[in-house]
Formats: sequence, C-alpha cells, structure tokens
Amino acid sequence: MTYFIDLLIVGLSIGMVYALIAIGISLIYSGLDIVHFAHGEIYMVGAFIGLVLFNTVGLPYPLAILGSMILTGLLGVFIERVFYRRLTARGGGYTVAGLGMIISGFGMSIVLQNAAYLIWGAKPLPFLVRFGMPVEIGSIALPASYLWIVVAALFLMTVLHLFLTRTPLGLAVRAVAHNKEIASLMGINVPLMISVIFGIACALGAAAGVLIGPINYVSVLMGTAILIKAFAAAVIGGFGNLPGAILGGLIVGITESLGAGYLSGSYKDIYPFILMIAVLMFRPAGLFGTIAKMKA
Repeated sequence: MTYFIDLLIVGLSIGMVYALIAIGISLIYSGLDIVHFAHGEIYMVGAFIGLVLFNTVGLPYPLAILGSMILTGLLGVFIERVFYRRLTARGGGYTVAGLGMIISGFGMSIVLQNAAYLIWGAKPLPFLVRFGMPVEIGSIALPASYLWIVVAALFLMTVLHLFLTRTPLGLAVRAVAHNKEIASLMGINVPLMISVIFGIACALGAAAGVLIGPINYVSVLMGTAILIKAFAAAVIGGFGNLPGAILGGLIVGITESLGAGYLSGSYKDIYPFILMIAVLMFRPAGLFGTIAKMKA
C-alpha cells in the first residue's frame, strides 16, 4: 500500500506540471483559436531563465519562479505581437490564419531551441535547490520537492481562477475568449486581451519549467516530450476547457507513474496516450469538452 501511495504522490506532482502547461495550451486555444506548438519550448526557456535567476542572480527559489514567469510572459507577449500578429493581420484573424499559425508555431519552436543552444549549450544543467527534509505523513516520507510542486501549482491555479472570475481584466479576457466580435462591440480592446492571454499562458509554462527543474535536469530538449504529454492532458480533459486541463494533467501524471511502477518504466511515455485513445473512443470531445469548441 505504501508503494502505491508513493507512486500516487509522484503522479500527482508530475501531473500538476502537466496541468499547468495544459492550462496554457487551453488558454491560447480558447482565446486565439490556435494550437501553439511552441509551448514546450516556452516551458524550456522558462526553466532556463529560472535557473539563471537562481544560480547567477542569486534570487531565492520562490522569487526565481516569479521572475521567470514575468520574463517568460513578456517574451510570450513579444512573440505574439511581433510575429504571430503580423501573420494574422494578413490572414484576416487568428481563425482564418490557422494553418499559417500552426506552421509558425513549429518554426518558433525551432527558433527558441536553437537560441537556447547558443545561450546555454547542449549539455543538461542541474537545478540544485535545497528543499529541506522530507515531510513525514504517517509511515510515508514525502520529498519536499514534490510538495513544493503541488502547493505552488495549486496556488497558481487558484490565482488564475480568481483573476478570471473576480477582476475586470479577467472578465474581459473571458469575453474575448468566448466571442471576439461581441467583445469588440462592447468596447473591449481585443488585441490587448489576446496579448494578455498569451502572456499568462507562457508564464504558466515557465512556472512548470522552474518547478520541475530541481527534479530533472534543465536541457534544451526538455520541452519536446512535455508538450506531447500536456497536449494529451488537454485532449483528455476537453480541449479549451481549463478545469478539464487540470484534471487531464492529473490523470496523465498518475497514469504514467502507476504504469511505470507496476508495469514497466521503459514504456511510461506510452501509457498516457493509450488512456487518451480510450477516452476519445467514448468521449470524442474529452471528459469536459463538447463537440463545439469549449470557450474559457
């Protein structure tokens, strides 16, 4: 039983990371009507920025997370306004320019990867953080690093929920995500809200990268595998649905952990996709999705 609980805790922790990235993917999809295939590289860049802030600048770990979120969020706004928006201005909006945006997303992922190679090199770098002694719950010793991930992710999800439901800016973001034309007629600055959506999504990706950094090495290629799993989490939960992205992330993390523990660790990357196929067979739109695209 202890072994099962250990695997469950690990799965929940990793699932929180998947959920943060899946939320970002769903935010961009619900607000911009595109799938951002460079989001894994945003997660990677955020992890490197957090590493620099922690090791070189000397910020405490919580401030390194916050600083990475701010800087990566600004990077996301820059990418959206300078590159993606120019494309959509010629294509008649994000929905019309969907194919071009997908191709541009792949191109941006390559650009960010190569930029990271030039800045930080190809060698994986350790992210050494002292979290303290394990937290004992009964007969179970919970590593403090995993507890950090769960607490920080829950905090960020709560802040995002309060922002989207209790603030005027958050309500404007939701209005734009629901219908850009009606939001524009109501006097909402739609281009600004799109930048806000993109910035928040990239900031969440950065937070996920800094949270997972002390458990795994930080490397240029770390975003490739995580994007696929976060994509699976978003699909399982219902693409474009934020609560679904959270649940999907937890399901993917737990499935991966239990599969590696009880079946084989060599195939742990396969288990979430088997589950995704099974879910889509019975719920084509995901657990919380509908046939029509769900809006945030």
